[in-house]
Amino acid sequence: MEKREVWASRIGLILAAAGNAIGLGNLLRFPSKVALYGGGAFMIPYFISLFLLGIPLMILEWIIGRYAGQKGHGSMVGIMGAFFNQSKIARSIGTFGVAIPFLIVCYYIYIESWTLGFAVMAILHKMPSPGHLASSESAMRPFLHFFKTYTTPSIWAVVFLVITLALNWYLLLRGITKGIEITAKIGIPCLLLMGIFLSFVSLGMNHWKGLQGLYFIFKPNFSKLSDMQVWVEAAGQIFFTLSLAMGAIATYASYVKPNEDVLKTGLYTAGLNEFVEVFIGGSIAIPAAFAIFGAASIPVLAKQGTFRLGFISMPAILMSLPYGSILCFMWFALLFIAALTSSLALIQPMVALFEDEAKMSHSSAVNISMILVTIGACLSAWIPGFIDDVDFWAGTLFLLISAFIEIIAFVWLFGFNNFYKELTRDVFFKIPKSWAVIAYTASIVFIAVLFYFWAISKLPVFLKQTNVYLLVSRGFILFTILLLVGVAIKTSPQKE
Repeated sequence: MEKREVWASRIGLILAAAGNAIGLGNLLRFPSKVALYGGGAFMIPYFISLFLLGIPLMILEWIIGRYAGQKGHGSMVGIMGAFFNQSKIARSIGTFGVAIPFLIVCYYIYIESWTLGFAVMAILHKMPSPGHLASSESAMRPFLHFFKTYTTPSIWAVVFLVITLALNWYLLLRGITKGIEITAKIGIPCLLLMGIFLSFVSLGMNHWKGLQGLYFIFKPNFSKLSDMQVWVEAAGQIFFTLSLAMGAIATYASYVKPNEDVLKTGLYTAGLNEFVEVFIGGSIAIPAAFAIFGAASIPVLAKQGTFRLGFISMPAILMSLPYGSILCFMWFALLFIAALTSSLALIQPMVALFEDEAKMSHSSAVNISMILVTIGACLSAWIPGFIDDVDFWAGTLFLLISAFIEIIAFVWLFGFNNFYKELTRDVFFKIPKSWAVIAYTASIVFIAVLFYFWAISKLPVFLKQTNVYLLVSRGFILFTILLLVGVAIKTSPQKE
């Protein structure tokens, strides 16, 4: 068996972990949610969710990953086994932490390929010219047509999907240090530089009118605090933005050195992610739309969806500016880097499953994982409704279930004193036990309340939907879970 890798440097670890969390959710989903739910009215439950849910879960995943990594396990299947004496039931439950990132990356990598394709189209001057800027609909009409034609999928969409799959495949084959870590060391600084530059461009539009859009985001608004839908959406964004309950953070944590300060690393990861989301993600799309189309356009654009804002509204705005092709290229290059670092992280749990549990070579583990991802990506491209359906189940329902299981299993069933011992080992600051009890009690209650309100508002609607395409997507989900449960049981080692 090949020797298990560890991160080569702390800065590489932090940048890779931040790249794991930083993705399209920061730059597209976040501004859409902020605009849709009233700016400052969304930000209050957002930050409350960050501290009640995001930070405790982030720290938890770093702790369990470090603990299990010392025993040679990196996927959530192996992590559950390491904590619970290699119980087959525990390992089977742990398949959630492999299925979720895999299912998400099946459609995520297709969207990632759009960003690469649009970046190349922009630099080659193949993007359309905007319509009349007096009307947002008129300005965006050529880009709406371009987007629909491209994602049909067109031949160019297929070409860039192949390129994106090949790039992810190659980087994963290079391993943790020579592939993922080097990509993060180059990609994240580039992302920050381009993001900060585009923030200034957006804020400075139309004689700095973009600043009014920034004010819209951060202006305190307490009017919607009684609306549970805002709380559900804010908490959901925290899950997405920090890549929580997906198993990806824990997998990355399994490759740290035994004495790594995971508390500090977890806080650095969350902090860098929030900087990109709030200060970069919040300073580009909404201020730009505010400056060009006016305040009334913001909720209208948000209701039309995340893709509308990122792939239609932003290029329409940027292409209307001097050097529009270059600015449009930078926007999509920014999205591509964010998506690439996240897709690598989402695939790695499955690679770790085959490598650590099935004892495959690294190349075999990557090859099997990428073949499965390729199948899922092709379904995303050609099966109508596949993206939305898989996103609903894997990106919403399974996440809430997984988060609940993580806290119950690793904090309370493992034994709070045992967990607290790991929490305070080799860390720069010893968190008071009382804080830990309150934080992990509050987070489990918070998740239960969110699940209740989400279940009564959205679950019945999705369960009523049925057609032949949904049978394909749900069949693929079921196949994935059964496959992973089979691997988990078959590779179960002797109890430790």
